[in-house]
Amino acid sequence: MSTSVLSPNTRLMPVTAEISPEHHLMLGGCDTVKLAERWGTPLWVMDYDTIKASAEALKAGLAVYPGAKALYAGKAFMCLAICKLVRELGLGLDVVSEGELFTALRSGFPNDDIYLHGNNKSPAELIMAVENSGVTIIVDGFQELDSVIEIASARGLRARIMVRVTPGVEPETHEYIKTGQFDSKFGISLEQVIPFVERVVRSEEHLEFRGIHAHIGSQSMAMEPYLKLVDILAETVAEIKNRLGREIDYLNLGGGLGIVYTEADQPIPLFDWSRAMAERVLDVFARLGLKQPQLLVEPGRSVVGTAGVTLYRAGQVKNFESGKRAVALDGGMADNPRPATYNARYTSVIASRMNESEADSPVDLVGRFCESGDIIIKGAGIPAETGDLIAVFSTGAYNYSMSSNYNRTGKPACVLVKDGKSELIIERESLDDLVRQDRIPDFLNFNS
Repeated sequence: MSTSVLSPNTRLMPVTAEISPEHHLMLGGCDTVKLAERWGTPLWVMDYDTIKASAEALKAGLAVYPGAKALYAGKAFMCLAICKLVRELGLGLDVVSEGELFTALRSGFPNDDIYLHGNNKSPAELIMAVENSGVTIIVDGFQELDSVIEIASARGLRARIMVRVTPGVEPETHEYIKTGQFDSKFGISLEQVIPFVERVVRSEEHLEFRGIHAHIGSQSMAMEPYLKLVDILAETVAEIKNRLGREIDYLNLGGGLGIVYTEADQPIPLFDWSRAMAERVLDVFARLGLKQPQLLVEPGRSVVGTAGVTLYRAGQVKNFESGKRAVALDGGMADNPRPATYNARYTSVIASRMNESEADSPVDLVGRFCESGDIIIKGAGIPAETGDLIAVFSTGAYNYSMSSNYNRTGKPACVLVKDGKSELIIERESLDDLVRQDRIPDFLNFNS
């Protein structure tokens, strides 16, 4: 499939990336050197135009399917500003915790476009979803279904739900981010769908059953598993119709589409992926004589992943007898735990010297935290020196959301860049922020 629609998930750099006459990396019309001077480092930079282009590619791909909608994955990167931006771009939102749901509601995101996920939702999360009419709960099992019924019944409300199934489809991705296999901790088996729907029917006074959800994993690079998923879910929907005489209104195919982290990555373009999914649903559901459901997809990190760049300042440099060099940055596993967690790979440049060629000797970019595994990029291939501004690409997803205060360090700031302007969307944590939640018990309040 070919298209002229821009799909940013296939690009290593944000769509606005360019080089200034001073050989500085530019993002969103902003000089990264000046961004670092103004906002400090480490600094997360998000490019508005890249996020917008991702949303436009998805909507263009889904255009063949009336009413189809892409949902933004809040877990990838979420704050009030991102919720506002996602809503502006016409995407829905999936959330996985009380905090994410609260953030979405606080931002004014429409309840009808919010979907609550999770394999072990707390009572507080379920109550918040039920009491905010219109939020759809992706129910993960029979025990959770009973809890939803109990909560809705006690309040005289009707909860909007879908059911998550495990289709047995496994994409080629990291073991920790597969979710569609039969022994996944998420969802119910296909064999349990009929009993589940029967249980729902008995409690329809308190439940609005919308349909089926499935998600096979993250950072997937192949189309075939997604098409196989459509076929399996269509057969499941047909079985519900044949055995229970009911049709579903919504079909959520999940997503988890991959992005480029290194030049070796070759993900499916956003447009191609969404178009293929839409066309497959249209074809299979028509062939089986099924009502065309409202189609939802969850492209995951691919909306914001390549929109994000992290800026670091290079510190100490160590030269080893082996010829290898280690360049320490002022961030690391606290602002990006993915290399230490998944052995994730990234690509970097010297943002303050974009005219530099590759390094003459092996270079590792290491973090500043007290772990030997705190290595941001092994074999970075750039001749970094003390004082250089280093840019690491494709950090828009799962960097801020997985960050920590390890070694009692504050989380970095995040700015959104657009048309030559940078706006703060997350403030840098201060030293006072680090002790704000601390409490000293009375028996330790003694005079030294």
